Amino acid sequence: MSGPPLVSARPLFVVEPRVRIALLPGDRIVATSGASVVAGDVLAERVRDARLVETGDGHPATSHPGSWIPAEPGRRGTVPAGELLFEHGGRRRIATGPHPDLVAAPAAGRVVAIHPGVELVLGLDGTGIRGAELLGDPGHGRLALLPGDGDGRIPLEVAHAGAIVVFPGRADAEALTRARAMGIAGAVVPALAERDRRDVVASEARQRAGLHRLAPFPVLILDGYMRRSLAGPMREILAVLAGSEVGLAGGPPMLLTALSLHDLPSPDPDRVRVRGGPEVGREGRFTGLAGPRRLPGGIVVETARVHLDDGREAVVAVGDLEWFT
Repeated sequence: MSGPPLVSARPLFVVEPRVRIALLPGDRIVATSGASVVAGDVLAERVRDARLVETGDGHPATSHPGSWIPAEPGRRGTVPAGELLFEHGGRRRIATGPHPDLVAAPAAGRVVAIHPGVELVLGLDGTGIRGAELLGDPGHGRLALLPGDGDGRIPLEVAHAGAIVVFPGRADAEALTRARAMGIAGAVVPALAERDRRDVVASEARQRAGLHRLAPFPVLILDGYMRRSLAGPMREILAVLAGSEVGLAGGPPMLLTALSLHDLPSPDPDRVRVRGGPEVGREGRFTGLAGPRRLPGGIVVETARVHLDDGREAVVAVGDLEWFT
């Protein structure tokens, strides 16, 4: 499928994606390579505030870096269980820590590879819809589209508990923190400012500083930093997925569904979205190239005519346009 000439294409779909789940030193891996998993299956136990502990040499010689070493009595008390990192001078160092959190599979698939302390790779069934960034650990839940007019008045209800909610327009750290407190399982937002990102990450860190185990609260950012509403093609896809089980993953960042590519709406190749300039965030139909134009500052760029959805015709720099595929 070919789109407008010279306009950058933005792929949306990944068929049977592979996702990477980062592992930290001290994480206890529960999954096994080649095993089948479904959404919610525990893959690993993530240790908070891992620390380095030195042990004796009483462990089996078959243990190797990445092995899980059980707790054992030592000369200075019981040495806690942890992940063997390395051996030096006849002494072994393990990474350990209290209060582990659970890392679960975001969708159905299989475990492709396990690299202790580095990553766990899953090959997933279905389709992935690309995003820009994921804040937090992977998660899953029922997808719910929130009503709203994009000005920040987003109603959150108790009925959304356990769901992954989609903010149609403006989202900020306050709304996301309120959603987490209500038991919502995750969020999808069109964009999030840098200040709000820092606030969300800091709030998550404060939550996890407690002794109780918390469920993950992933936030998938679809576009980036600039404030804008959901793109038309993305809105159509999410409308089809509303009410179904989806997952959120971060390596690469995407929304996961069990539906095949043929079950999802295909974007119109003649529709474009303005990603920069005075008309940023608006969409319309590409009607043709308008030739080179001189911008303020003496820069000459190739431009195109776009019939916007509000009825106006705009001349936009080709570099400021994108079309979804």
